[in-house]
Amino acid sequence: MHRAFALLLLACGSTMAAPDPKPAAPAPTRPSPARSDNPCFAGKPSIVATEMWKTLEKYSWSVYLSETDSAPPPTTYGTCKVNRNRVTAANGSLVAELGCGVRVVTKGIKDELGLEIGAVGKDVLARKPKPLTKLTCFGNGPGQARCQFERPDDNDTDSTSYVVAGTLGEDAVTGDAAIKFFSSRPLVELGVSIWCH
Repeated sequence: MHRAFALLLLACGSTMAAPDPKPAAPAPTRPSPARSDNPCFAGKPSIVATEMWKTLEKYSWSVYLSETDSAPPPTTYGTCKVNRNRVTAANGSLVAELGCGVRVVTKGIKDELGLEIGAVGKDVLARKPKPLTKLTCFGNGPGQARCQFERPDDNDTDSTSYVVAGTLGEDAVTGDAAIKFFSSRPLVELGVSIWCH
């Protein structure tokens, strides 16, 4: 019955207007790939500092050897070179130093909070587990300060330290004064502790 009615409308002509054609949806665009600052594996996500240390652990012990002691032979880590405890980019610039942790001096390597050089202190404060332990900042050379949280009572290793741009104006600040100083300053170096005391 419905089919017959539809045929009748078609044969006699319908006075109903055809629906306006919908404009074609724009072709989906592919999101551009996120820029990677990974210094050793181009186009890959940032390196996790603790994973880097685990992979290169035998080189971390080189920091405790004298120049005459036998160290592991130089190797590569992606496009980076590893010689003793130093990780350098293909262009020879320092990427990180290994020891009881990882001293990170370039973008593309994350700490345990998922942060890397270029973040600011308030990012650390937002991601750090609460309640916060006391923060202390002290001079770390011209135009820099090293800020570090006290160890939690149940932890026997140091927490990650953060070097930020800025001059303290005094030897050290702690507590609220340290948080105020730290919160707006960019991170320029990370000291990710693995077993540092």
